[in-house]
Amino acid sequence: MTFRTLNSKNIVHTNWRFILIVLFSTSFTSFAQIPIKKTVETIDSIVNTSLEKDMGIIPAPVFNPAFGTGIAVLPVFVYRPKGFDKETHPSTSQGILFLNFTGSYLAGAKQTLYLNKNKFWIDAYLGYASMKFKYYDNIDTPEDDYREITFQGFVSNVSFLINLKKYFYLGPIFSSNYIKENAELPDGLEQSFEWYHTPGLKTSYDSRDNIFYPVEGWFSTLALESLIKSESQSYDFNKITVGVSNYKSLTLEGDKIIASRIYTQLGYGNLPLHEMASPGASPILRGYITGNFLNSSILTAQAEFRWMFSERWGTVGFLGYGILFDQPHQLNDNLNLPSIGAGMRYRIFPKFKINVALDVAFGRKSANMYFSLSESF
Repeated sequence: MTFRTLNSKNIVHTNWRFILIVLFSTSFTSFAQIPIKKTVETIDSIVNTSLEKDMGIIPAPVFNPAFGTGIAVLPVFVYRPKGFDKETHPSTSQGILFLNFTGSYLAGAKQTLYLNKNKFWIDAYLGYASMKFKYYDNIDTPEDDYREITFQGFVSNVSFLINLKKYFYLGPIFSSNYIKENAELPDGLEQSFEWYHTPGLKTSYDSRDNIFYPVEGWFSTLALESLIKSESQSYDFNKITVGVSNYKSLTLEGDKIIASRIYTQLGYGNLPLHEMASPGASPILRGYITGNFLNSSILTAQAEFRWMFSERWGTVGFLGYGILFDQPHQLNDNLNLPSIGAGMRYRIFPKFKINVALDVAFGRKSANMYFSLSESF
């Protein structure tokens, strides 16, 4: 069972980042010449003790060959101070604590903030993990023919987007990771921690009518990232990620919806393991064990039928298809990845239309179960 926490952006990060994202994703305006009083009146006041909020702590078992059997605790706090304009999206504070019986663990926190009628959109997370995964060179490999991949270290990411015009956002992103990772290193070879600093630029188009359960609208993102190379590293890469989602209601009540999504990552150069793409993370492609299949690039498409048949309960059915490959010019040399599945929904936070999701998905010679807060995309 894979965990993914609330992600209003639905922006997918790859392998090491999706360990946290699946289980839970700088430019600054100068106010030097602006009077303080005007600044406080212009930006939503954060100093406000009267909140519109929902919160919960969700313990859940994990049954996933990638992570091992264990338990996860997912606290989430969704809020909008009453001093904020109603047009301002709710903000979220999230946490994750996961332990399993084989010694793997992770802990992290994620914060999403919307300010000034969504003029400013800030996302940040920080986490530490020690995890092991099974990596197969191809999908037809026997079950006992794999390499064990280990990750250990700190992961952080921040994005600061500014609304330049209606629905359109632009801003910097920055990842800073301190990681030790290997894929069954030979005996006697020491593996050390290394810094990976990856700045970039992100743009987004968001016309959704609700960031947690959209009934109508579009949501798209484009991110360009590049590693700041150090002399001690053998890695040097650039990465492009693109995601486009559409939501269309089939009824006036909005209880039946068709949602679709296209996502791609294009990796150029020599990517470390934590930057590679992998099917299995539910926003990317369900039905696979996260970390079993890795490569520099991926292209996926998904479609989903969502039906809230009562005030609290709903169901979904979905299908998808993807290809996993190395460099973009090697698109023809790929691994084909079909996906199909279904799931149930329970509206745990009615005020903000946030569902708890349980999905079962089947891939090519693979299957997986997903427990998450919010929809897949």
